[in-house]
Amino acid sequence: MPAMQGRCALVTGGGTGIGKATAERFAAEGAKVVICGRREAPLRKVSESHADGISYVRADIANTEDRAAALRAVLERHGRLDVLVNNAAAEVTAPFVDHTRDQMEHLVYVDLTAPMLFIHEALPELTKSRGNVVNVSSAAARYQGMPPANLAPYSAAKAGLNHLTRVLATELGPLGVRVNAVSPGFTDTEMSDMIKDPQIREAITSITPLGRVGFSEDVARVIFFLASDEADWVTGQIVDATGGLWLST
Repeated sequence: MPAMQGRCALVTGGGTGIGKATAERFAAEGAKVVICGRREAPLRKVSESHADGISYVRADIANTEDRAAALRAVLERHGRLDVLVNNAAAEVTAPFVDHTRDQMEHLVYVDLTAPMLFIHEALPELTKSRGNVVNVSSAAARYQGMPPANLAPYSAAKAGLNHLTRVLATELGPLGVRVNAVSPGFTDTEMSDMIKDPQIREAITSITPLGRVGFSEDVARVIFFLASDEADWVTGQIVDATGGLWLST
């Protein structure tokens, strides 16, 4: 029997990249998946390609009403929630002195506050199902390269998400709810223009022990493991998916 037969997952930012690959992996393992995101076109495309396993709802995780609508859609369509994958994120690459106040506040809200609220709002259903949460963090939350990556507010928000993961694992464990996170490194997604530059790609590859950049499917496999029964004794962990990059730092 498929590993996630009878389960239901909600994946934020599920129209592209890591979220899309995660939704497809869950569906292939028998789960019913609801994806959400701000842009309807990519969500619809994913859903139409996997009509038996993936449906969508347009939702901005920074909006309280949209988060409620996403949860409502999950329960109306499938009657339960077993896995919440907090994948949607915002990123601004610029020196700290050039970040505006609005940008910094938005980054912290989307990358830390909104996932925290979503977990809080989904907790009654996750408690019923003895489900779990997988937060998608970033290697930038734990490692700082030289020269600087110009991701100070983003990195700080993701570091907060890491610690939230650990703290909630201790609080929610007695309720039967596991909480883990995956920290991708440089990952070749639809949105990663930087990695598409041949010189940058070669530079990253040259310092990565496994000798290549990552792909969405690489990260999705780690998320699937953490969400599956194979990891039912794993909680409060931040798992790097970086090909070994930054091991020497």
